[in-house]
Amino acid sequence: MKRHFTCVFYDNTDFLIPSEYIVSGIYLSVPKDSKKIVFNRETLPHIFIGNLLEKEFGCVAVGSANAVIVLNARDFADDVGRQVVESTETALPATGNLALSLTGNISSYEIDLGELHVFPNGIRTRLSECGICAVRFDKDGRKQVLVSPDSLLRRFFSGGLL
Repeated sequence: MKRHFTCVFYDNTDFLIPSEYIVSGIYLSVPKDSKKIVFNRETLPHIFIGNLLEKEFGCVAVGSANAVIVLNARDFADDVGRQVVESTETALPATGNLALSLTGNISSYEIDLGELHVFPNGIRTRLSECGICAVRFDKDGRKQVLVSPDSLLRRFFSGGLL
């Protein structure tokens, strides 16, 4: 069974996000410390998560493009949506959309779910806390990590990386 994923490229790791979470992906010049952006005539809460990915996974951004991923708060746990609003001091618009940005390139892939490897129970809980759900190695042996946007944002808020 195949599913679509949005892939974010870094030097030694690619991050896979299930595409059903993503409303839109664009390249937009947004200051990292900006708490809101305007997209499609709406003001969206904005969080730069690039520092979290680089710190947690020991990777460096490839390229200098600022990728913005628009997601919908309804796809997140209630506590995560509240934390986004509180930390950005920006209310969710009627659509419920929010923006995450990072420095890097993004692309879309269709991947067979059988290629994703979940982790043994002994380490799964700790990895899940960091947002890691599974790993895959592409045909060139490149590591691709399936991440949960919910868990990544929880880690962002608990790690003091605001």
